[in-house]
Amino acid sequence: MKALVAALIFSFITLPALAGEARTAITFATDWKAQAEHGGFYQALAKGYYRDAGLDVTIRPGGPQVDLPRLMAAGALDVVMASNGFQPYNLAAAGVPVKVLMASFQKDPQVLMVHPDVPAAEIADLKGRPIFISDSAISTFWPWLKARFAFEDKQIRKYGYSLGPWLANPGSVQEGYLSSEPYSATIAGIEPKVFLFADAGYPGYAAMVMVRDDYLKDHEAAMRAFVQASIRGWQDYIHGDPAAGNALILKDNREMTPELLAYAVKAMHERGIVGEGDIVGTMTAERWAQFYREMSELGILPKGLDPASVYRLDFTRP
Repeated sequence: MKALVAALIFSFITLPALAGEARTAITFATDWKAQAEHGGFYQALAKGYYRDAGLDVTIRPGGPQVDLPRLMAAGALDVVMASNGFQPYNLAAAGVPVKVLMASFQKDPQVLMVHPDVPAAEIADLKGRPIFISDSAISTFWPWLKARFAFEDKQIRKYGYSLGPWLANPGSVQEGYLSSEPYSATIAGIEPKVFLFADAGYPGYAAMVMVRDDYLKDHEAAMRAFVQASIRGWQDYIHGDPAAGNALILKDNREMTPELLAYAVKAMHERGIVGEGDIVGTMTAERWAQFYREMSELGILPKGLDPASVYRLDFTRP
């Protein structure tokens, strides 16, 4: 009898530990401080979707001084959020083989916005107006805007991450992210007109899961589980109750507010940023090929790469 009791006690003590040890540890580095744009991942963590998939996931928030592609190239990070399609191609061109396994955003949330009384109904109507854009924008989507809408470099005004100059110049245009700058403008008393690049034909995905090839080779099953749990998290976060994920975001980012989170979730839902149902997380070879073709022809990406070399489409399938 004593032996039986001892065996039962041993099982209760050791089984949870063994189960914990069996989980694969994954550190996922995001591209900015915790925010709604990372909500699906935080939702999956908060709701236990990663744990249920046999994973022990740590989300590592980024920030203004964190260069994820450089850290990945140095081997310091294995699994990161790729903000845009330029990053995997530039890494591949530098001899760092990576794969994108899923896209959180079917539409890139990049926008241009103007004051409400500006007579503009689409991006093409902004030709000739001063545009506040960041240095990084000049080497990424600005050439696309020039080619598509005949914008000119003389329109560029430096965006120092303050809306002050745009607020003080009612005829100007402001670069932004759908869930960020429009909210700040609203708080400042301006309800802006917002033009989403994706609705004007911009082909890129955003907020993607990108992994080094050498890590993927040794952890393919774990990364499949991570992708599936993340997709479940995004479906739940955007189309369900985001409260659980938001609680973790607020814990990780003391500068975040419940009001901004609510605004961002609503904006992403209304503009179809994540998508619905089976499309969540998925990508197509056609979209990747279009993105590479257009950006390499504009000289933003190096020519001579295989457009299919930086992604895998099979991880989003159950």
